[in-house]
Amino acid sequence: MERMMGPLNGIRVLTVENFISAPLATMWLADAGADVVKVEIPGVGDSSRGVQPSRERDGDHRSLSFMRANRNKRSIELDLKGDADRERFDQLLQSADIFIENLRPSALAGLRLTYDDVKKVNPSIIYGAISGFGLPEFNSGDMPYQPALDVVAQAMGGLMYRPEGADKAPVYPGFPLADIFASANLQSAIYQALFHRERTGEGACIDISMLDGVVAFNELALIMRSALEQDASPGMHGLAAPFGSLPTRDGHIVVAVLGEAVWERFTAAMNKPEITQLPQFASGVLRHQHLAELEEHIHDWIDDLTTEQALEQLAAHGVPAGPVLSMDQVLELDNLHERGMIVTMDDPVWGPTRMAGNPLHSSLMEKIPMSPAPHLGADSADILADWIHEADDAR
Repeated sequence: MERMMGPLNGIRVLTVENFISAPLATMWLADAGADVVKVEIPGVGDSSRGVQPSRERDGDHRSLSFMRANRNKRSIELDLKGDADRERFDQLLQSADIFIENLRPSALAGLRLTYDDVKKVNPSIIYGAISGFGLPEFNSGDMPYQPALDVVAQAMGGLMYRPEGADKAPVYPGFPLADIFASANLQSAIYQALFHRERTGEGACIDISMLDGVVAFNELALIMRSALEQDASPGMHGLAAPFGSLPTRDGHIVVAVLGEAVWERFTAAMNKPEITQLPQFASGVLRHQHLAELEEHIHDWIDDLTTEQALEQLAAHGVPAGPVLSMDQVLELDNLHERGMIVTMDDPVWGPTRMAGNPLHSSLMEKIPMSPAPHLGADSADILADWIHEADDAR
C-alpha cells in the first residue's frame, strides 16, 4: 500500500465502522497521511461490502458503496468476541492515537467499546463516535438507543420539509447529507482533540450526533420558526429572492440575490432598474412574498438568452451566478481536476474510476495517495507486525 507524507503522518487510527458516516471521516484522515486500520468481522467485513451495485472479477466482489469511502486504509479481520483476537485488538488500541466507531450505542457495551472501556486500555486515546442521537453516557432518555440511518436524522431534523415539493409531502433530498456532515464534524473535532492532546497530553471523547448535524445544516429554518413564527418555503431561501434556479433558452442557471446591493445590480443586469422602486420588491422577504410577479420580470429578460449570455450579463454586474451542471459536466470541470477534487482510483475490479477527492485543501496536502479500498483482511499480518510486532506465524 502506498504511504505518503501528510500532516497526519505517524498518527494511528483504529476504527470499527460500517457504511458511510465514520468511513468517510477516516478516509479523509487517511488522505492526510494517517495510518487507518479498519477492524472487520472475519469473513463478513463492513456491511457496505455487500451493498449493490457491485462487480466481480476472478472471484473478487467489490461494492461501489464500499469503494467510495475506504481508500487509503488497511483492513484486519478480528473477532472481538474471541479471547485471542480481543487481546490483539486491545494491543492495537494501546498503540493507537485515535479510535473511531459508528456502531449502535446498544452494541458498544456488549463489545466493550464504550469510551470508558477504551480509555481503560489507552488513557490518552482520542475516542470519536458517530451515532444517530448521541452517546448514552452524555444523553438521557431512550433516544441514544434508537437505530438511525441518514434518512431518520434528516426527517427528525426537519430537513424533509425543505426540498421543492415538500409543501405536499415530506421529500428525501436523495443523498446522505446526515452521514456526510457527521463525518465532516467528526474530522473537525478530531483535529481539535489532537491539538488539545499536543498541549496537555489528555485524550478526549468526541460525541457526534447525526441529528445535531442536520439541525445545524437546517439552522435557517429553525431560527425563522423561532423568531418569525413562519416556516421556510420548500425549495427556496425564504429571506431572499430571487435565490435559486432560473431557466434559460438552453439550460438553467442559479442566481443568489442576497441583500439590496446585489438586488440593484441584478435589476441593472436585466436592464430593469426601475423595479427597485416598487414597494412589493423593497426587501428580500417582500420579493419572496411576491415571487410570481417578480418572476414575470425575470422571464421577460431571460427567456431568449442562452445560459452563456445570461451568465455574461450577470457577471458584468457582479451578481453571484453559475450554471446548473449535470454530473457528466461536473466530472469534466477543469477546476475540480486542478484542485484534486476529482481523482481517479485504479480499482482491481472496477478499473480506473473517478471519485470525489478530499475537500480539505492546504499547502500540507498538495497531493493525496491513491490506494484502493482494501480487500477484507488483506493487511492483517502487516498490521500486527507494524503496530504490535507480532510475527505472522504467531497467529
